[in-house]
Amino acid sequence: MKEMTVIIHGWSDSSESFKQLKNYLIKEEFGTVKTVLYADYESREDHLKFEDIVDGLNDQFMKQGIIDEDGVKKANINVICHSTGGLVIRHWIWRYYSSNEQCSGDIANCPVKKIVMLAPANFGSHLAHRGKSFFSSLVKGRWKFGDFLETGKGILEGLELGSPYQWRLAHGDLICEKPYYNRNQVQVTILVGIEGYGGVAKVVNKPGTDGTVIIAGTSLDSAKLRLDFSKPAPADAEQDYAPYQWAVEDPQGDFAFGVLEGLDHGSVVGESADPEKLVCQLLTEALSVKTAKEFGAFAQKVEALTKATYVKTAKPRFQQFLVHAVDDQGSSVNDFTLDFFIWKADEGVKGSLVTRDRLSRRELEFSEQANQILTASFHTHTIDLSHRSFVVNLDAMKGLLADARKEFQVPIVLSMRLFVPRIDDGIQYDVRSLQNIVLYNSDKKIQGLPSFFYGNTTTLLELKVNRYNSYVTLGTEPVKH
Repeated sequence: MKEMTVIIHGWSDSSESFKQLKNYLIKEEFGTVKTVLYADYESREDHLKFEDIVDGLNDQFMKQGIIDEDGVKKANINVICHSTGGLVIRHWIWRYYSSNEQCSGDIANCPVKKIVMLAPANFGSHLAHRGKSFFSSLVKGRWKFGDFLETGKGILEGLELGSPYQWRLAHGDLICEKPYYNRNQVQVTILVGIEGYGGVAKVVNKPGTDGTVIIAGTSLDSAKLRLDFSKPAPADAEQDYAPYQWAVEDPQGDFAFGVLEGLDHGSVVGESADPEKLVCQLLTEALSVKTAKEFGAFAQKVEALTKATYVKTAKPRFQQFLVHAVDDQGSSVNDFTLDFFIWKADEGVKGSLVTRDRLSRRELEFSEQANQILTASFHTHTIDLSHRSFVVNLDAMKGLLADARKEFQVPIVLSMRLFVPRIDDGIQYDVRSLQNIVLYNSDKKIQGLPSFFYGNTTTLLELKVNRYNSYVTLGTEPVKH
């Protein structure tokens, strides 16, 4: 079966940026002029959505003889993608070859065997919501007559941090029954820089990013924690009854992930065609892997490079959290707040109600520091307010917990308080059980508490709360409204 390579660009870019990469691939005999293809899409067309891109891409794959009309592969392809291109290829595979969710494809028919992602926006970009602004229109907008100053709103809404689109896609191809990104099916290599932009562009830099994407969010390493508060406590509940239950979905990641020093979101692409540069060497090696065993060895090599990068740069690792709140009917909860507390554990750690007036001065001070770390980059999605995201400096968070444990000389707890205001006098949420959600306890003997902090990962946190009302009654006597 013939082999081909497809290059997919990111938002506001085009294949013009990858001419040198194609020339390099041809020179190294990874393809020919006719078998190394550019996938282009009008990312700044306001009405274009990811669904449109993958629909068009599927049509083009049929025209190029990569798949037949039934989606069965006629060629094996390697995919090299940058930034938003990572979401494009993931969405295409999920839509046409996944057996998860509503899709009914067969991954064995998928032509994609290897993917090299360069700084992929797998879990969005902190610049996406800025991209919809008028300033971005002036800088990046299209100037063609008829679509003056379009920026690609449909794509940017999916790219925005914490978007419903990322949540849905992750459930389709990562946190699912049959994940297929592994050494035996679709091999994925992710390479991202650890530096932000220099020069005038540095104004957009945020901690834990390469200037455009959150480093932790480029990784496919993800897990889901579900907290269900929608069931009331039984009448005979014990004092330490926990009014919520953790449900954990943590598929094992099997891919190569490399964080490289000295590179930002743009330069990781610029060096992908330079044989003297590490990015190019790793890309070449990823495409040259022949067996599952070889890929495993390659992934270990890339992991060692990542560890060396963090040692040499002394930069902290981060973790991204995506939060989605729904009620017991599955409807979105758009208005909610999260507060975090650090306090000395006691015998009633599961059931006791933690409020500010119960904490000591030092517990309050540690709690304020925890809130500063955990909510420093809190973001609410601009279209669907029930989706939120935040990025955590894990070195700072773990250091704070260690300091509290050392000072108090007893086990300490990190807990979360979820507050949902009432809708009106008759419609409200049961918030009594949302006051003391334990996220971390330094006493390892506590059972049933999932591990919460992992570097360079994205954790999906689903919160389900009970909404009730007094507008519905049932009785034997008539009522006049």
